[in-house]
Amino acid sequence: MPEAYQDKCDTHTFYNIFPPLDHLHNSNLHAFQPGTFNKVGPDGWVDFLEDVGIETTVLYTTLGLSFGKIVRRDWAIDVARGYNDWLFNIYMKRSPRFKGMGLIPLQEPSAAVEELQRFVKDLGMCGAMLPSTGIQANLGDSRYWPIYEEANKLGCAIGIHGGAHESMGLDDLSPYAPVHALGHPFGQMISFAGVTFNGVLDKFPNGKFGFMEGGVAWLRMCLERFDRTCATWNRD
Repeated sequence: MPEAYQDKCDTHTFYNIFPPLDHLHNSNLHAFQPGTFNKVGPDGWVDFLEDVGIETTVLYTTLGLSFGKIVRRDWAIDVARGYNDWLFNIYMKRSPRFKGMGLIPLQEPSAAVEELQRFVKDLGMCGAMLPSTGIQANLGDSRYWPIYEEANKLGCAIGIHGGAHESMGLDDLSPYAPVHALGHPFGQMISFAGVTFNGVLDKFPNGKFGFMEGGVAWLRMCLERFDRTCATWNRD
């Protein structure tokens, strides 16, 4: 992080630079199996890759899935740059087997374009991770088109990933298992609808869009429902 923040973000002072994902995750931490989300670091990940025979892995943030909920634009810009530099220095420099997906500040699309260009060209990352939920507008909104235009030029990936499951009709659902099971595909369906119906995939054909951690069954439902709905409502 920039020097002005370092007294709050050093190893002696705990200060999470990301907002909470949602109240659903925080109230269910006890439900995770022992060892889940252990902070093993880059060496532990190399050991894991060796153990299971994986040659290369693409790294996505976990805490940063709430990145879209940051309100202050300058803070969002600094957090994105700080996270991307950390990912590059701690992981990608450690081993060429690590490939990074960076964060871009959707809160300020012009700065997001600059950061996308920087970490793809200068740091060699695969592309950007966009949260499917907890953002100011759906991902098909035209305010984000300059980002997709730059991704189209670079030919890099846009990985859309769920994680913040509040305000989706799941807020009082208990236990946590169905929240996790439904939250990810719900977020992907909303994002996919915004991207598809606003013509993003047609307008920027060189961009590579992926929808992460929702399985694949949601896509079949979208294809069926979108097709039938368009047939009904687009007759004029």
